[in-house]
Amino acid sequence: MKLISRLRGRCFCAFCKADRKVYVKKHVDLTNVVAAVLLAMIVGQAYWGEPDPRALMLFCLTIVGSEILIYMRWRSSLICSLCGFDPVVYKRSPQDAARMVRAFFAEKQDNPDFWLTRSPLVERKRQMRAQERKAADHKALEAHTLARRSRTLSAPPIAAPVKTSSLASPKSP
Repeated sequence: MKLISRLRGRCFCAFCKADRKVYVKKHVDLTNVVAAVLLAMIVGQAYWGEPDPRALMLFCLTIVGSEILIYMRWRSSLICSLCGFDPVVYKRSPQDAARMVRAFFAEKQDNPDFWLTRSPLVERKRQMRAQERKAADHKALEAHTLARRSRTLSAPPIAAPVKTSSLASPKSP
């Protein structure tokens, strides 16, 4: 157990590769324990007027509460705010992590503020829209070409002039 551990660190999202800051402190450390002891002693002294064993219960509650809050803070900081990827869920089930990213994007898709962020999902959506536009343009061009072909095929044929042989005379028997 370290005396003072590093609180935050920098990492990259495994899904979108965005650089971000996360809490690296996952559990209580010695500093938190000392603070809980001091809090329990001060509150016990102020409330009961002398050192009291009931302050030990306050110490235990403070340690448990600190552990829960620190763990929740660490856990919530792992989820990427740009793409919604959660590495803990991914380690358990990649399908669930993919489902969470899809749900995150579906939720954020209608939010205009999200479209101004640097999320890689925004770029991916732009690429998808460009591909859809290109496919729609291709279909329109194909339909136009087919319509033009059908017009030329359905038009009456132009009568070709009948060629007569120049060697034979028209009045010959």
